[in-house]
Amino acid sequence: MCGHSVIFAGHRPYYSLYPGQLQELSGQTHPVIVDGRNVGEPDAFIDAGFVYKGIGRGDKNGHEIF
Repeated sequence: MCGHSVIFAGHRPYYSLYPGQLQELSGQTHPVIVDGRNVGEPDAFIDAGFVYKGIGRGDKNGHEIF
């Protein structure tokens, strides 16, 4: 199983990402987001099918990262 990860930085463009569009672009059913700066809204990414991991936020969705 191979997944994709996106690591956020605190740059302004990351604040306006659309999770649904990003999920489509990934080509994955459950792409992984590692949000190192907590710029994304966890529930929006989880609702779009992401495995969301936010540094310091804990595990909001219970998915394992392999």
